[in-house]
Amino acid sequence: MPYFHLDIMTEPDLAGYFEVLTVPAILIFHNGREVLRQARFLQMKDIEHILQQLPKESADVDYNDLFN
Repeated sequence: MPYFHLDIMTEPDLAGYFEVLTVPAILIFHNGREVLRQARFLQMKDIEHILQQLPKESADVDYNDLFN
């Protein structure tokens, strides 16, 4: 599964774009759609459950597609 680490401290415009108001934050997108958002108090069991529910095969997403 591809993943991207975005540091809003070095690129604060990302916080506004993704509407992240607190850190840490995890946003999970599947096929261009946000399927999970957690911030501050991360529930690893919830994150793991969502990741297991996603189909194993999906379209490749280009980093630039996240910003279009």
